Amino acid sequence: MSTRVFFLLSAAIFVGGGIALWTGAGRLPPDWVESGQAATASDQRPQSSSLAGQRSAQSSPAEAKPIPVVAATALEGNVPIYISGLGTVQAFYTIKIKAQVDGVILKMPFNEGQDVKEGDSLVLIDPSIYQARLEQAQAQKQRATVQLENAKTNLWRDEELLKHDFATQKQTDQDRMLVGQYSADIAQYEADIKYWQAQVAYTNIRSPINGRIGIRHVDPGNLVRAQDNTTLVTVVQLQPISVIITVPAKELARNNVSLGQSSLPVTAYTENGITPLGRGEVHAVNVEVDQSTGTIKLKASFNNEQYKLWPGDFVDCKIVVEQRRNGLTVPTAAIRQGPRGDYVWVVQPDNTVAIRPVRVRQTVGGTAVLDAGLSANEKIVLDGYARLAQGSRVEIVPPKSEEGSRISRVE
Repeated sequence: MSTRVFFLLSAAIFVGGGIALWTGAGRLPPDWVESGQAATASDQRPQSSSLAGQRSAQSSPAEAKPIPVVAATALEGNVPIYISGLGTVQAFYTIKIKAQVDGVILKMPFNEGQDVKEGDSLVLIDPSIYQARLEQAQAQKQRATVQLENAKTNLWRDEELLKHDFATQKQTDQDRMLVGQYSADIAQYEADIKYWQAQVAYTNIRSPINGRIGIRHVDPGNLVRAQDNTTLVTVVQLQPISVIITVPAKELARNNVSLGQSSLPVTAYTENGITPLGRGEVHAVNVEVDQSTGTIKLKASFNNEQYKLWPGDFVDCKIVVEQRRNGLTVPTAAIRQGPRGDYVWVVQPDNTVAIRPVRVRQTVGGTAVLDAGLSANEKIVLDGYARLAQGSRVEIVPPKSEEGSRISRVE
């Protein structure tokens, strides 16, 4: 009984204390609440003031100090459109001199590296054997000719005697047979004479073209045989000279260049693409595409007046496929590359800059030809774009001034 009374008293005391605390909080002085709110407001006020300071510090690009830049102007004029390709120089004609008859070389009457004309003697092979065979055939023809004349006379005589029955038909037919036989012998000997005349002519090898002779591979006094197929010396024609140019097939299709015969101006440069070696013309486009590389070959010819092009050299070739009127050009240094393609910084009339996407048609040296994106006489940033943002205010300075040098150092 006493235990139950103890628990009841304890519960009553606990409940009474809770009620007293609750009612006491409701009677807090007003200045306590106001001081708490003031403290909270004072904690938030510095943060608001700092944000306002940051917003005032981050002024717009147009209101900031102008950024010095070097500018260029988009120009308009007649511009050639090129296709570039790697060219391999080869002689217009390449003649490998080889022996067509057997014999000992008596002379090679030329100096290595000299110019030769068509018909000049290059190699003289001992012709004595072939000359003897030629004279033998001529003698056989002469003998057959005498026999033919005699057979014709006998035939005429027998035909006259046969009319009066003083000769037999068999004898007349035999004479007619001899006439035919000797006529055939003469035809054979004439063919032999032509053959041995050709063999004698082959002993004196002459240049078939106007060109320049190379280094000989065989010296006089050596025995040469036709079946060995040995090159004695090489003659090449260097004026004009040919260049085989390899270009992507898609570039030809893009510029509407058809296969077969063509007529396109072309310029050959050294491997650095700067020093010109000569101007020529493409006169043939191959009729098939190399499936392994997707390229096609073009053949061009050059006059090569100063012998700057030599067989076997590699040259950079630029083929003119279009003469664009009112084409727009800008310095290549002004073209920037971004994730969405090429663009430039355009200086607007209020001296602020804006990004302008452009489409580049080709780049030759330090000049880029544009298909779209700019108009003539618009100003674009050439140097100093590293610190630019959309809408930045700029100041155009000369490229060689101290300010321009300072721009480069800052970037």
